[in-house]
Amino acid sequence: MDKKDPFSPITIGGIEAGNRIMRSAVNDHLGNPDGTVSDAQIDMYDVLARNEIGTIITGHISVLPELDCRADPVQLSAGDDGKIDGLRRIADKVHEYGGVAVAQISHAGSRGMKRVDFNELSSDSLKSIGGLFVDAAARVQAAGFDAVEVHAAHWYMLASMLNADINRRTDEYGGDASGRLRLTRHIVEGIRSRCGSEFGIFVKLNAHNTLAGIDDEYMLVDYARELQAAGVDLVDVSGMSFAKQARSAECYFIDAARRVKEACPELVVALVGGIFSRSTIERALDAVDMASLGRTLLTQPDFIARMRAGEAEQSRCIRCNKCFEVFKTKFERCIFGPVNPKLKETFGGEDSK
Repeated sequence: MDKKDPFSPITIGGIEAGNRIMRSAVNDHLGNPDGTVSDAQIDMYDVLARNEIGTIITGHISVLPELDCRADPVQLSAGDDGKIDGLRRIADKVHEYGGVAVAQISHAGSRGMKRVDFNELSSDSLKSIGGLFVDAAARVQAAGFDAVEVHAAHWYMLASMLNADINRRTDEYGGDASGRLRLTRHIVEGIRSRCGSEFGIFVKLNAHNTLAGIDDEYMLVDYARELQAAGVDLVDVSGMSFAKQARSAECYFIDAARRVKEACPELVVALVGGIFSRSTIERALDAVDMASLGRTLLTQPDFIARMRAGEAEQSRCIRCNKCFEVFKTKFERCIFGPVNPKLKETFGGEDSK
């Protein structure tokens, strides 16, 4: 692909983003126990949005009305209309600085506080879950978001259904690749029908969709093709192995993402994982359309603004992955940041000092 300027604009379906930098969905653990948006989250989005990140994706938001099925006790919810006003605060904050606001929605499945194994659900139950995704997308649209990202990665329910080794179903939601994708595809089609042609639909996918993760890249390409045909505007390529990568590793899933872009040239493709510097951003953009950053912006939310100003070429993130151990490290989100009192209040335990 031609070399792309990270700060050049990009069209994603009916959306115009000011640059090719995306803040990847990161679960901030700052929501209120009732699933509503907290003031601390608005403060966080203010810092992100003011620092030249063109597209900002929220941490994953539960589609379920039941709070006990969420991924954690303070995960946000879009499971009922009462959550719309709070979610609007996030969208408004991102728009205040000219950014594109994207809400990621998910079903925790077997990773929830109350585990739900999709293999044990009836086909009618899965259809109902699909309807919950569509309803949640309509709510975030009503809240002012420009797009929704359907979370089909990281072993949550939809990702597990896409995995050839985990999906044991023998009905229409299992078997071959098309069956494993059926629920996600129907969700996308439902969102497109309900929310219209101008509303953005992103889907986050794992680079590998077998437990071994060997010679299975063709599955990702097949999934991307089907989802593009269903109405998806952007595929966000991630994976489950990001927390196990060596500190020196870069652009973890770039080969898989490149294959998707080559197979679907009209589809906007983003890459997340192992992007910590100007050079890795540029490397990602040699292969795909957008560079998505998570840990970099967690530890240094002004990195993109500093990079553009010529003040930084490399993030201070050292890839220690302590941010993935929020329940184990006495509530530190990053070794460079202070203890977050909101986390201590939510999960209990002693102060880390």
